[in-house]
Amino acid sequence: MRETPYARSARGRRGRIRLMVGVACTAILTLLATAPVTNAHAEPAQTRPVITANQTGTHDGYFYAYWKDMGDSTMTLGPQGSYSARWSGINNWFGGKGWATGGRRTFDYCGTLHPGGNSYLALYGYTTSPLAEYYVIENWGTYRPSGTPMGTVVSEGSTYDIYRAQLGVGSTPYYRYYSVRQQKRSAGTIDTGDHFDAWARAGMNLNATMGYMIMATEGYQSSGWSSVTVNPADTGPQRCAANPE
Repeated sequence: MRETPYARSARGRRGRIRLMVGVACTAILTLLATAPVTNAHAEPAQTRPVITANQTGTHDGYFYAYWKDMGDSTMTLGPQGSYSARWSGINNWFGGKGWATGGRRTFDYCGTLHPGGNSYLALYGYTTSPLAEYYVIENWGTYRPSGTPMGTVVSEGSTYDIYRAQLGVGSTPYYRYYSVRQQKRSAGTIDTGDHFDAWARAGMNLNATMGYMIMATEGYQSSGWSSVTVNPADTGPQRCAANPE
């Protein structure tokens, strides 16, 4: 039976899981031990931080995360909640801006995604004790995420299909929860509480310690670019970057 891209990808993302768990609970794990955590500040466009090594940190009031296994990818940190990214010949990478601790939050985002293959524009977060990952998928490339169908949810005027996938790191299984928008978009409003509640009604509870939560770009065996701005709904007009860095 032919595996889905993310069934194959899961086996190669042990370093990513180590990075996540290390951020949340300072576990002594190899990847995080070698990945610096930085605290950058907003700078003029010509000197904006360009991230190419696995790390997490803060920049101009927002948390950011970056991870890859093999290939070329860069993430440029823009003012406040903005970033841009380019990748080519990648096996798996992801990165974005958001918050150091996930939770119930309503926020706006806007941007562009130009996937040359399998890529996502999504809200991404995770929990520990137990470990779980979650996605609110807004846009995608050649592969639309799926799993065991668990119903639908309507949030902020959009309808999402809910899926659950069981994965594993070594001998320890864990779950990934998806809300996948029925139509692609690259700008809008996300209410995380609506998705948390819908997942709980489907038996997919996130009753655990929250790790970080970011509006992420992710690529798997693909090339492409994105430009994304995260803007909390209560802070005024959106700050959108129309073009990539």
